[in-house]
This record gives sequence, C-alpha cells and structure tokens, in this order.
Amino acid sequence: MKKPFLLCILLVAIAFTSCKNDDDDKINNSIVGAWKLANATDTDGAPINLLDCEKNTIYTFTDNTFSQRNFEANQDRTDCLPVVESSASYRTNGDKIEFLDAQGAVITSTESQFTFSVAADKLEIIDTDPSTGNVVIERSFDRQ
Repeated sequence: MKKPFLLCILLVAIAFTSCKNDDDDKINNSIVGAWKLANATDTDGAPINLLDCEKNTIYTFTDNTFSQRNFEANQDRTDCLPVVESSASYRTNGDKIEFLDAQGAVITSTESQFTFSVAADKLEIIDTDPSTGNVVIERSFDRQ
C-alpha cells in the first residue's frame, strides 16, 4: 500500500516541477523584426537631437533581407516625407551586419562597418569607420 502511495506522490511532484512555463521568460534577442529609431549619438557620444519625423525611421530585418524607410521633415516642417526606401540582402556574423551583393558576396565598405546588439526590445547599431575604428554614429531602435 505504501509503494503505490509513494509512487503517486512522486509522480505528482514531477508533474508540478516539469510544468513550469518558461515560454514567458524567454527574451527575443534576434535582430529579425521591425525596429523604430529611438535615439542616436555622434562620434563623441553626444546625443543627436532627432526631429519627430526622423523618429519615424523604420529598419526591418527578415531572415535574409534588410529594408529601411528613412524620414525627414518637409521644407516648412509640417509633415514627414519618406526620403529613402531601400532593401538589401544581409547576414549576421557574430555581432556584425554584413550586406550582400546579388551573388551573395559580402559588400565591403571603406566608409562603414556595422555592429549590433539586441537586448529584449532594444536594438543598438554602431556604425564605425573601418580604417580608424572610430564610432561614426550609434543608433538605438525599439522593436515594433
């Protein structure tokens, strides 16, 4: 009688400990998604005062395609105008974002090298000058 009772207690204990819901605790640290520009800093780390229109800039990363839609204010500063809409293939290599040509080869740039980090719903992209290693601009985005 004791053995079936102990076995039943053991099974109930296992059921309660194995039913923990870890799904809610997972943080999406993937670059994939849509990201809205939140703020930026310049080479000295000083904040760049973004216009409201510029804060409508969206970067979108899918599994292999990057697209961007940048905004700026019109001349009388009453409306936002889309300035640039572009897309490219990309891949990540560690903390680097590498843009690819039509054949899948990495496009090397003498002007910019991009690194990124993702923490929960925040994306940081740092644009550095590859010849000096100096930060050109750092942009922060919020996941949409």
